[in-house]
Amino acid sequence: MWKTQDYVRRHWPTLKAPLLGIAIGVTLFLGVHAISPHPGQSCSRLGQVTEEWALGMPTRPLICGATLSGDLRYARAIEDEKKTALQ
Repeated sequence: MWKTQDYVRRHWPTLKAPLLGIAIGVTLFLGVHAISPHPGQSCSRLGQVTEEWALGMPTRPLICGATLSGDLRYARAIEDEKKTALQ
């Protein structure tokens, strides 16, 4: 235990950059995840099309649709196969 504390105290200046990078990466990941709409979340306008963002993944279209109970929720939009094949 004491050896670890001593090591961290001696090498703290060289450990700052990697730890700061990890902290920024985690914050960015959580921020993008929190801001992006996801399937099942409530929405405000029927037919509104938006994109679901996820780091390291391509964006996926979402559309605001009505459920059987009358709530407005985001659901995955069906993409045109011809349009996606050209990309």
